[in-house]
Amino acid sequence: MRVVVLGAGGHARSVVWALRTQGEHELVALTDPRPELTGREVAGVPIVGGDDQLAPLRADGVEGACLGVGGTRDNSRRARLYGLARELGFELPAVVHARSVVAPDALIAAGTVVFAAAVIGPGATIGPNAIINSGAVVEHDCVLEQHVHVATSAALAGHVRIDEGAHVGLGARVLTGIQVGATSVVGAGATVVRDVPPGATVVGTPAEPISER
Repeated sequence: MRVVVLGAGGHARSVVWALRTQGEHELVALTDPRPELTGREVAGVPIVGGDDQLAPLRADGVEGACLGVGGTRDNSRRARLYGLARELGFELPAVVHARSVVAPDALIAAGTVVFAAAVIGPGATIGPNAIINSGAVVEHDCVLEQHVHVATSAALAGHVRIDEGAHVGLGARVLTGIQVGATSVVGAGATVVRDVPPGATVVGTPAEPISER
């Protein structure tokens, strides 16, 4: 399948790398709203313009789209772009780096990206448009809803639930059976020992709320 990547920054470079390790898709273009990037390349792939180029690419027979936009705390931009790509009729394949470890019965939905050295355990369910970043661990029977980001080296113990749009920060730990509410943020290095309310930001060990969003 011919694929366009939405975004041309650092996260996009990681997506390009993961795509190439899969060896299943032909990467033909990147888009980015920054006009100064048009005409440049990322890892040999041309940046053809902004989001206005997506419809022409689809009309030209490009079937697939992958999101190359990361999310730090706020995953709403990724959610918007995911919706746009679907509206334009693109398929959004899951991108799973060849050097990740995914249990055979784990479920990974459309548009999700799993980066190098990540581990997804048996019975885990990863919803659409999630990011499982480099070295992250999602243990057995976890459930992650759509637009979730589990950052580099974060770890979710078994039976954790991460609700829509939540962000689990760099190196954070979430203990067994915890639920992290929708659009909430778990700060870098935090250890979560009790449920996190929707929209909250928690930090520290044990993690405590500092604000409501």
